[in-house]
Amino acid sequence: MNLLLIKLTIIPAVIALVTLAIRKWGNKIGGLIGSMPWTAGPILLFFILEQGKTFGIQSIQGAMTGILALIGFCLSYSSLSRKLSWLPTILLSYGVFSAIALLFNYLQLNLVLSYALVIGSVLLALYVFPTPTDHVVKVRRLPFDIPIRMAVATLFVLAITGLAHVLGPSWSGILTPFPIMTSVLAIFSHTLLGSNAAITTLRGLVIGLLGFTTFLFLQAFLLPSFSVGASFGIAFVVNTIINLIASRIW
Repeated sequence: MNLLLIKLTIIPAVIALVTLAIRKWGNKIGGLIGSMPWTAGPILLFFILEQGKTFGIQSIQGAMTGILALIGFCLSYSSLSRKLSWLPTILLSYGVFSAIALLFNYLQLNLVLSYALVIGSVLLALYVFPTPTDHVVKVRRLPFDIPIRMAVATLFVLAITGLAHVLGPSWSGILTPFPIMTSVLAIFSHTLLGSNAAITTLRGLVIGLLGFTTFLFLQAFLLPSFSVGASFGIAFVVNTIINLIASRIW
C-alpha cells in the first residue's frame, strides 16, 4: 500500500478514537490512551520505511530529548491554563518545549542517561502537577471538532516525515513527540470543558509517558535484532502494561 495513503488513514483514525475514548471514559483515561505511541509509532515506522532502519534507530536519542520537552510543555500548559485562554497558553508552552529541546540537544546526553532523566522528570512532574479545582464548567462541543483534530494531526505527521531527510535523525527524533496530539487534546479540553479538564487530560498523558518513553527506548535495542513488526509489538505490550500499572498508582 502507498505510504501516503497509510499516513492519510492511520493518523485520522487514531485521533478520532482517542477523542471518543475521552468522551466515554473521561479526561484522565483519555490522556493515558493519548500518550500511547499512536502518533510517534507511525512516525518512527515511516522513518524506517522511507529513510531506513538505521535512521529510525538514530532518531530515538532525539526522541528522548523531545519527551523531556513534552513534559515541560504539559506542566506549562496546565499551569497557565488557569489564568490564560488557549492561544497565549499554547504559544508560551511551545516556547517552553523549544527551550528545553534546544538545551538538551546541545548537551547531547547518551540514550541510557536520557531515558533515566525522562523517567525521573515524569515522576517529579507528577509530584508538582497542578491540582484541578472544584470549579464546574458547562460542557460544550464544537461542530466538526473531530474532523478538525484529525486534519491537524495528519498535516503534522505528513510534514515531519516529509522533512525527515532535511532535518536529519536528531531533530526528526526530537520532533517525533512534538505535542501535536497533546495540543489538540489540551486546546479542545481547555476551550470546551475548562482548565480542569485540560489539567486532568495532560496529567493522564504525563503518567502515560512512563510507558511511551519505554516503547521508544526499547526500539534502540529491539530493531537491530528483530523485524519492525516484532519490535513494535513487543514494545507496545510493555508500554500497555506499564500504563495499566501507572494508572493504578497515580
